[in-house]
Amino acid sequence: MQTARGLEYFDLYEGKVIVAGKEFIIPVHVGEQLPDILLGSLWLDIMQLVVNKPKGILTLEVVEADY
Repeated sequence: MQTARGLEYFDLYEGKVIVAGKEFIIPVHVGEQLPDILLGSLWLDIMQLVVNKPKGILTLEVVEADY
């Protein structure tokens, strides 16, 4: 995968997230040079993520896709 640091290799796992009673399968990237586990960004095609860091609030909401 191309990253800001150049070409990197990651292990790819399958994660499950339950939001509003619905289960979604998302890609999870793990690598030696990553300090944290990365949840795949493709799931943001169907969900809205809003972060209010000063208040410590993270909101994840399922949105309707316009297909």
